[in-house]
Amino acid sequence: MFDILTGVRQGCILSPFLFLLVIDYIMKKAVKDRSLGVDWNGDRLADLDFADDIALLSCTHAGIQEMTNELGKYGGKVGLRISCEKTKGMTIGEHKYPPITIGSHCIEYDENSQYLGSYISRTGDTEVDVRARIGKAAATFERLRPIWRSGAISKNIKMRLYQSIVLPTTIYAGETWKKTASITNRLNVFHRRCLRTILGISWRDHVTNEELMKMAEAQDLQDIVTERRRRFAGHVLRLPDGRPARIAMTWTPSMGKRKKGRPKKTWRQTFREDLEEMGIAWNNAAETANDRMKWRRLVARCSSRSGRN
Repeated sequence: MFDILTGVRQGCILSPFLFLLVIDYIMKKAVKDRSLGVDWNGDRLADLDFADDIALLSCTHAGIQEMTNELGKYGGKVGLRISCEKTKGMTIGEHKYPPITIGSHCIEYDENSQYLGSYISRTGDTEVDVRARIGKAAATFERLRPIWRSGAISKNIKMRLYQSIVLPTTIYAGETWKKTASITNRLNVFHRRCLRTILGISWRDHVTNEELMKMAEAQDLQDIVTERRRRFAGHVLRLPDGRPARIAMTWTPSMGKRKKGRPKKTWRQTFREDLEEMGIAWNNAAETANDRMKWRRLVARCSSRSGRN
């Protein structure tokens, strides 16, 4: 992961718009070699950029080192430098590579790395991000404990605070999570524990999970994530075919081999299951999603059939 720090020359600071123009110029120069990057359905994908948060992609160590050198070279010409402290490397799979260097500094490889608020694992496992989000949400929930314990605040206000502060922290970027029994259990257990605290229900009260959800007028957290994922998928399917997010729906890596044994579940397999529940064939998903109102009705109908909403 790469982070470009803005350089300041004699008190002159770039405006946001000019900064984006400068970054765009640097990236075009740094990845001008069309052989760099990873195969992307016949094209090459070499970088992912969001303001000064930059990720460089390559199938080889030599390629990533060359792009890093070019990034530092052209960034230095306009008064920008790469932050060696914030920059991290990551290899996907079991391959071992020499460290990436920026000048005389060696960049560390991480097992898990954070990019734009989400945790990415070298194995591609979503559970790393799920555990991190639950940890952040638990800390947020704990800071609000005086509110949950207060008898002067109504249940309705407490639930609105919980839904507007704690839940968004928990399921940030949850649209990109796969669905497994382990993830489902983690999300629902955390959600129910929070609801019991808000409603003042102890385990000694022998209140079942079904009774709890009715009392809170809430739905399971995994159901909320599922509904958000389906809506998000509809937005992606409506994108033009050349957009990276649209390509990622059907993209298959051209290099590498998976280990023997049962393959790990992916987001794509999860979405296929969503389509089956919605009664849509994979080949007809894009056509159906183009009708925005029809897609919304299908998502809402599935939620209603599952006892949600």
